Amino acid sequence: MRNAAGLGLLALAWLASLRAEPSRARRIEERFIAPCCWRESVAVHRSEVATGMRAEIERMVAQGASEDQIVDSYVVRYGEKILMEPRGAARIWLTTIPLGAIAMATAGLAVLFIRRRREPPGSTPGVDAPPCLEELDLD
Repeated sequence: MRNAAGLGLLALAWLASLRAEPSRARRIEERFIAPCCWRESVAVHRSEVATGMRAEIERMVAQGASEDQIVDSYVVRYGEKILMEPRGAARIWLTTIPLGAIAMATAGLAVLFIRRRREPPGSTPGVDAPPCLEELDLD
């Protein structure tokens, strides 16, 4: 009885490990955008083109092609736009620009909050108080 329970637990652990780590073919499929509509990853897109690409990637993996060889073959066929994440300098720019913008916005907000804290309550910098009704010349 203990052996059966132990084997059952081992089988469940094995199944969980299969789900936790995607296969090599699946990882490669997730690197490409479906060329039929250019919206979703080949790994999840439901079209004839994406289905064909998945089958071809699995065949290439089974034949022992490296990930770089598979990626290069699709880049030659469709161009760099087939990649979910661009390679080389474009990838660097796509990561540094948003991070730089976030850092600048954070610094700007910090300066704004520090200045607001130093001002007396009820005052707004650069804005004069509105005139009272008595001060208005309505004639």
